[in-house]
Amino acid sequence: MLQSENEAKFKFCPLLKTHDDKMKFCQGPACMMWRWASEKDKGYCGLAGKPAGAA
Repeated sequence: MLQSENEAKFKFCPLLKTHDDKMKFCQGPACMMWRWASEKDKGYCGLAGKPAGAA
């Protein structure tokens, strides 16, 4: 799913966890798996592969 940086901030990341195993929020462009789409200011998590809406 293509998202802006602000939308991604409120999604949970399956790889980031606290010391007591609680999930943390997405870091967006600060993450190595974040990929920018061809649309301006939109991107996606590259962990699951390229989404259908990404060009």
